[in-house]
Amino acid sequence: MTQAPIRHTLLPGSEEFSALLADIAAGAKDRDLADENPFDQVAALKRAGFGTLRLPADFGGPGYSVRQLFSTLIDVAQADPIVAHIFRTHFWFVEERLRALHTDPTDAVSLRWLREVADGKLFANAFSEKGNLAVGSLVFNTRLLPDGAGGFRLTGEKFYSTGTLFSDYLTVTTTTDHDSVASVIVPTDRAGVKLIDDWDGFGQRRTGTGTTIFDDVAVAADEILVDSPYDAEPQPTVQYASLQLYIHAVVAGVLASVVDDGAAQLRSRTRSFSHALTEAPVDDPLYQKLLGELASTAYIARAAVLDAADAIGAATDSYDAQGIPDAELAAEAQLRVSKVKVHLDAVAPEAATRLLELGGASAASRQRNLDRHWRNVRTITLHNPVVYKARVIGENLLHGAPIPANAYF
Repeated sequence: MTQAPIRHTLLPGSEEFSALLADIAAGAKDRDLADENPFDQVAALKRAGFGTLRLPADFGGPGYSVRQLFSTLIDVAQADPIVAHIFRTHFWFVEERLRALHTDPTDAVSLRWLREVADGKLFANAFSEKGNLAVGSLVFNTRLLPDGAGGFRLTGEKFYSTGTLFSDYLTVTTTTDHDSVASVIVPTDRAGVKLIDDWDGFGQRRTGTGTTIFDDVAVAADEILVDSPYDAEPQPTVQYASLQLYIHAVVAGVLASVVDDGAAQLRSRTRSFSHALTEAPVDDPLYQKLLGELASTAYIARAAVLDAADAIGAATDSYDAQGIPDAELAAEAQLRVSKVKVHLDAVAPEAATRLLELGGASAASRQRNLDRHWRNVRTITLHNPVVYKARVIGENLLHGAPIPANAYF
């Protein structure tokens, strides 16, 4: 394995990394109020080597386990869930390249791109499209066609392109001229690539989740990562579960931030009601009980995410020579992640709402911006319908039914 340039990584838990997160957290409320993109904060995490956490020592990375990665993601999301979300498909990309190297340690394509990761580059996605094509069908209007000179041209339009505004490279899914779906990688600054910051969600607003247009973009043959026939037999995978758990790690981070803001509210209140149990709200046992319930919700959220991360880690460690995980371990990971979503989708929005009770009417102050927690949670939990998750869990429990094999479940 050829070594890549070694960057200085600020290890999570170190004083330097904790200080970086504190700095990111300090401006999160105001960035949301101002509807401001966190360019500086993403750049700081890139410089700190955050995107390299799963890289092995041969690439200058710390070789974090899956559990360690997700624990760190929760911490970053606690500081700012928008910033954490931006890195979602970056870590998926890294994991796929590591899986390819497991199959072939000399794979030139994966070695090339992992060197870019080691050098601090950030990778985003352009997968989803608007229109009437079923989500998860892997049929796209975006086209990759031969240019007649050994290369290809990419044309199409994507949406929900999370992280594109902050990234160096885009992974793009596209339909080919030979009845297959291909995944290609192109730099964000290549001629014909247009990034439009038009995501208008009420939460997770500055994640760069907008439109990406590809207008006759040149693609070299060695920039095609995957080219799979539509009738290819699906193989067991943990990557879909990992993509989903990432969302839940962000939610767990928001819940931790809810606890922080709840405690800060109680400590800052100087008056209560004439009929309250104590003169100072911070000493009121009812408020203390509510804060304790919020802290318990955040604790269980973190524990559930890390338990599911352990299942993903076990399936990842089971890769065979073709990079395919043990089918039972992969299915267990998918089920655990699905259960985490079903639970967090129910308790997280409620927790973000109950936070406001700790501050009374003043908690509704726009300047306090406490409603951002609910908006962010509710937006990110909409990524995939929870009703389908819950039904499949039940059907699997009763009949052993398989989990849908796509990243949108």
